[in-house]
Amino acid sequence: MLGLAKRYALQIVSRALVLASSVILAEASAQALEPEVTSETAAQFYDVRSPTGETVLHRRRLTTTLGVSAYDLMDKPQALDPSAPTLSFRARLRYDADYGASPAESDETNFGRVIPGYSRGPVDLMYGYVEGRRFLKGWLSFRVGRQYVTDALGWWSFDGGQVKVTTPYYVAVEATGGLEVRGGMPLSTPRFERDGIWRGNRSGYDPSLHSAFQPSDVAPAYGAAIESAGFPWLHGRLTYRRVYNTGASNVSEFSNGLTQPATYRGTRISQERVGYAMDGTIATLGGFKAGIAYDLYNARVPQAFASIDVFATQRLTLSADYDFYQPTFDADSIWNVFAASPMNDIGLRASLDATDKITLSGGGHARIFAVQTEAEALSSPTSPLAAQNVYPSSGAELAGGGDLSARYHWGEGHLGARGAADFGKQGDRLGVDVFGERTLETRFVLQGRVGGWQWKDQLRPDRHATSVGYVAGLGYKLWRRSLVLADFEHNVNRIEGQRFRLMLWLSVAVTK
Repeated sequence: MLGLAKRYALQIVSRALVLASSVILAEASAQALEPEVTSETAAQFYDVRSPTGETVLHRRRLTTTLGVSAYDLMDKPQALDPSAPTLSFRARLRYDADYGASPAESDETNFGRVIPGYSRGPVDLMYGYVEGRRFLKGWLSFRVGRQYVTDALGWWSFDGGQVKVTTPYYVAVEATGGLEVRGGMPLSTPRFERDGIWRGNRSGYDPSLHSAFQPSDVAPAYGAAIESAGFPWLHGRLTYRRVYNTGASNVSEFSNGLTQPATYRGTRISQERVGYAMDGTIATLGGFKAGIAYDLYNARVPQAFASIDVFATQRLTLSADYDFYQPTFDADSIWNVFAASPMNDIGLRASLDATDKITLSGGGHARIFAVQTEAEALSSPTSPLAAQNVYPSSGAELAGGGDLSARYHWGEGHLGARGAADFGKQGDRLGVDVFGERTLETRFVLQGRVGGWQWKDQLRPDRHATSVGYVAGLGYKLWRRSLVLADFEHNVNRIEGQRFRLMLWLSVAVTK
C-alpha cells in the first residue's frame, strides 16, 4: 500500500508540474513571463561483487528530476526598470529508484530482510516555492513553500515562509518559520535533517520490533538572520536556527520482540545553533571567506572555516584553506553521550592559466585529527565514577597528500589529466586519470577516460590492490542544454575481478 501511495503521489505531483508548465507555456504568449521546463534522467546498471566473485548486490538505478520555473509572473509596465517588483515560481521533483534491490527489503512484514525506512522508489519534492522580490519600493522580499537555506549552518530544507526586509542603510533582516523537511513525511527526504537519528514512517511495522527506527513527526522550526546589503566587495551574515522534535521517541534502542519499547512523548529541542560567515573580494588583490557555527545544545563549535585567494598575477591564483569539523547530533540521539573528536584540514592550492588554452592546477592538504586523551567526569571531577570513564589515550594523527591536474582546451573539445595521492598511518592511495571530450559538428559528443589507481590498507594487508579502468561515452545534443548520453565503464583489480557499469543520461531544457 505504501508503494502504491508513493506511485500515486508521484503521478499527482508530476501531472501538477506538467499542468503548471503547460499553463505557463500557454500564458507566455499572452504576457511577458519567462517559462522554463527542465528534466534530467540517469539510469545505471552494475553489480557489486564480493572478493570471492559472488554477486551480492544488483544495481538497476533510475534517477530522474522534473523542474518547472516561471519568471516575471506579474505584468511589468516598466519592463526596463531593474527596481520593479518581480514574482516567480520554481519547483523540482525527484524520483530515485533502485529496481535491483529485493522487494523483501522494503516489506515491513519480512523481519529477516526488511531495511526499515528503505524504499525502492522514493519520491521527494526537492523544492517548490513562490518568490517575490523588491516589493514595497524594494524593502520586502519573500518565499513561500518548500525551500533550501544555505549559510554558515550548512544546507537546510523546510516547508514554510521566509520574509526579508532590505533597508537602504546597508542592512537586511530575515525571518523564517515552518516545518523541517524530514524522512518519512510526504514527498520528503532525510538528507538535510540532523545526524544521529534513524527516522521514518513506521506505519505497517510491528511496534515491538525495530525500536531503533524512530517514528517521524512534524518538526516546527524558526530562525532569523541579519546581513549586510549593498556592499559590492564585502558581505556578512549572522544567522540563528531552532528546531523542535515532536511525537513519540523510542527510549529502548534494542527490542526483544516480546514487549513494546518504552517511548517518550512531548515537544523537545532538536537543534539550536547560531553561525556567522563573511566573504569579500578586492578585484586586483584577491578574496577571502570565513565562518563559524556554535551549537547551543551541545555547547561546542561544530565547524569553522577560512580561506584566502591571492591574485598573484593576472594568470596565477594562490589559495590557502582551513576547515574545522567536530560532529554534533540531533538532541534525541544517543550519540550525544559519546566523545566526538575534531578534525582540522589545511590546504594550499594554486591555479595557473599558462596560456589561453592550457590550465594547470595543484595543491597539497593535511588532516590532523585526535581522540579523547584524558578522563571525563560523569558528574564532578571528584566523583568515584570519573576515574572509570577513561578513553584510550592517543595522540594526534596526521594524514595528507596532494593533487596535480592539467587541461588543454580547443574549440569544442578538451584533454586533461589528473593525479592524486593520499598518505596516512592506516593506508595510502594514489593514481592518475587521463580524460577527454570532443563535440563534432556541434551535435555529436565523444567522451573517454582511462586511469590507474593503487591503494594500501595497513590494517588489512590482503586488501592491497591496483585497479585499472576506462570509460567510453557517446552522446548527441538535441538542442541547447539538452543532451542524450550513454557511457560504458570497465574496471579490473584482483579483489573484485572484472566490474562493468552502463549509464544512460538524458537532460532536457525547454524555454520560451
